Amino acid sequence: MKISIIIPTYNRNTILCNTLKSILSFKHQFDELLLIDQTKEHDEETKKYLDSLVSKNKITYIFEEKPSTPNAKNIGIERSTGDILFFFDDDVEINEDTIISNLEILKNEDIGGVTGRVIIQNTDISGNIVLGNTVKAKNPLKSLIFFFLRKKASYVGLLGIISDFTGNKLLPTDTCIGCNMAFKKETLQKSGFFDTNFTGNAVREETDLSVRIRKAGYKIFYNPNASVIHYMNNSGGTRTEANEQYWYSLFKNQSYFYYKNFKFSFIHIYFLQFFDILRCKKTGLKPSLIFKKAFNEAKGLIN
Repeated sequence: MKISIIIPTYNRNTILCNTLKSILSFKHQFDELLLIDQTKEHDEETKKYLDSLVSKNKITYIFEEKPSTPNAKNIGIERSTGDILFFFDDDVEINEDTIISNLEILKNEDIGGVTGRVIIQNTDISGNIVLGNTVKAKNPLKSLIFFFLRKKASYVGLLGIISDFTGNKLLPTDTCIGCNMAFKKETLQKSGFFDTNFTGNAVREETDLSVRIRKAGYKIFYNPNASVIHYMNNSGGTRTEANEQYWYSLFKNQSYFYYKNFKFSFIHIYFLQFFDILRCKKTGLKPSLIFKKAFNEAKGLIN
């Protein structure tokens, strides 16, 4: 089977170069690496490095002017020649087992996708809106609910989305995690590609795809051996300050996911976003107004 690596990138420099060096050190394990670059201007050192990779045919470089994570991934899918497609973020480090340990699992006809362990290295919570996603009551509640779901690495349903991609067991999972996942290309051709209605931070794009993959009759597994170190760089990518636009994008993407796939009501989705509503409120914004506007837009995308 031919293997393609797809990496969308946006406004990343040194960390992007480090990611490419990490993956290319295992070039013998895959056939092509496609970099979908949405960055208007890299620093000089990054430019030189990328140019050298292109000149040596180590990467397929594709520039896309309009930033969109799902669109960049779709471009990678369309341009790829592989039977198995791996997706990594532009701020990760892989190891010798990350790629090859997924291939045996994907040989099973009924398995369409695999996601792997994620080891987060960034501890600068103050500078990272995603890492700063903490409310004191959230983790105990998540642990309590997850106690009943230990036969899965993740759950997607009436209770929202609960996941743990740090465990040591090979487990079925309801969703992949975007920074570290692999699919059979034929699976994506049957289930559809990434939905470009997920904008901004593109939260839930991979979960939406995972739901469609499972509806198409495929299973998805969590493989702890396919691990990455995720640096979750505080700048670039989809990282942004916690302003009104950020919260609007987050609430819109979440609402779109739940309404599209489950037809959840305004109240149901609002309840599932309770902890994010609290975080938003702490910034001095009016989360209820932002959420209402975001929900209506998301609903309009479907209706």
